[in-house]
Amino acid sequence: MTKREFDLSDEDAAFIQSRVEAGAGDADTVLGEAIKLLRTEESRIDRWMKEEVIPSYEQWLADGKPTVSEEEVWASVEAAISEAARRKAS
Repeated sequence: MTKREFDLSDEDAAFIQSRVEAGAGDADTVLGEAIKLLRTEESRIDRWMKEEVIPSYEQWLADGKPTVSEEEVWASVEAAISEAARRKAS
């Protein structure tokens, strides 16, 4: 294990402390879980880019027109916003 030293905002430090007090483990455990969630989210975004965004863009270039309607784009954006709000609330 590598020891690191870094600064946290007061808000972030208070959040970590609140998670510790709620029984989520010690500060190392809380930070480890946060990093795990970040990795999972970044992997999900990478997969989305590779499986949906890039192929759609390549198809758009090949056809000269979008393969996703404006309504589908807005529905996807609204779904992502709702999901982010749900995660924040939990």
